[in-house]
Amino acid sequence: MNHLFPYIERTLVQPDVSINEQYAVLDEVTQLGLAGLTVAPFWVKKMRRELGDTHPAVLSAVVGFPYGYQRTEVKQLELELALNDGATEVEIVLNTSALLSPTSVWLKIELVKLVAVAHAQERLLTVILDIDLLDTEQTERMIRLATDAGTDFIKNGTGITGKAFSIEQALWFRQTVPQSVGVKIIADGASEADLDSLVQAGVDRLTLSNRTSL
Repeated sequence: MNHLFPYIERTLVQPDVSINEQYAVLDEVTQLGLAGLTVAPFWVKKMRRELGDTHPAVLSAVVGFPYGYQRTEVKQLELELALNDGATEVEIVLNTSALLSPTSVWLKIELVKLVAVAHAQERLLTVILDIDLLDTEQTERMIRLATDAGTDFIKNGTGITGKAFSIEQALWFRQTVPQSVGVKIIADGASEADLDSLVQAGVDRLTLSNRTSL
């Protein structure tokens, strides 16, 4: 399992996550050399203080979590505050509600604006697509949209739908996203063999909740 640690990032976005759990994950990130951790915006400043300014682990904040249907201006402010608090990456939840309506043209405009804010501060931006809520055509269309907007990574979900992990679906997602864009896969429930397969297929980050044992 050790060889997978540089690909694993912990997520601490459950509504009942405790401060003790967060400290435990910080120890894990440091001791095991994990890729990083993702937290709610409220915790970014504290986690940055705990990690320090020179720690190599990524500190990522979710924006628009968990449904993405906040106004663009709200997401932009949340993004700016997270970066100012010390986040090195941000994860933007796609507005699925807009996708399923005639206003979907605004999705690309929103993503372009948010990508510009992150890149102006030389920070990476991930677009989260909750593909359990989308059909194949919608997923492919949103992958193209996020790619055209200049995103750095695309992630296959928020983790809140509760759907079981599928290695076939995860590999399909990596194959569908252009190689020029990084891919993050929610991998709770995956076996070590599954994780190996994902890394070999070119997945950049394996996202595991703080309640999944390593």
